[in-house]
Amino acid sequence: MGLFGSAMGLKTNIQKNIVMPIQCSEDELTVVQAHLPCEVQSFPCKYLGLPLSIRKLTHAQLQPIIDKIAEKLLGWKADLLNRAGRAILVQHVLTAMLLYVATALDLPPWYLKAIDQIRRNFLWRGRKEANGGHFLLAWPKVCMPKELGGLGILDLQRFSRALRVRWLWLGKTEPGRPWSSLPVPVHSCAKLMFAIAIQSEVGNGENTKFWTDRWLNGCSIEVMAPHLFAIVPKKEG
Repeated sequence: MGLFGSAMGLKTNIQKNIVMPIQCSEDELTVVQAHLPCEVQSFPCKYLGLPLSIRKLTHAQLQPIIDKIAEKLLGWKADLLNRAGRAILVQHVLTAMLLYVATALDLPPWYLKAIDQIRRNFLWRGRKEANGGHFLLAWPKVCMPKELGGLGILDLQRFSRALRVRWLWLGKTEPGRPWSSLPVPVHSCAKLMFAIAIQSEVGNGENTKFWTDRWLNGCSIEVMAPHLFAIVPKKEG
């Protein structure tokens, strides 16, 4: 870092950095501050636009993201748009705004429900609030593909789970990533989707799970011998 700073003329501004210790004792924190004389803060915090916490995110910590999405509606002239135009904005703006958040965070059901309410109200009424009499089609039907009679607007619950599968894929294909050994909060449905979609080809075996990966003729031992798998200790499975 020193060589890079000397070559580029860049220096770290300590005043613009903060330290957020996780389960550090006072002695350990003293050592950290000796090397990094920055301001000390505690979790939760906001990093790269996302709320971070060592505990489950609360309603208050996630609400600002919902409010930011709702604020988008204020600048749109919804009264001048037909429903087809509003559907495009719902799909390609309101829904797209969740890509970053849903990839990084395991969003709770109440959060997705709140976003769905904003999307539904804007689609049918052109504003943040609307009552049931304005809805011309049930929301599950709206989220179905067009070829099945829906409007093709993404189902947030399934969409967020599909985005989370990416972490399982990266952990499988790039085990050298710093976070790969840490538990990634992925919904059980996403794990099942990943398990069904991926077939392992055994190389040196370092990145293949003996019991649960599909490496034996396209099947896993867990599926082929469920009674045997049931008696295997979890830490071995």
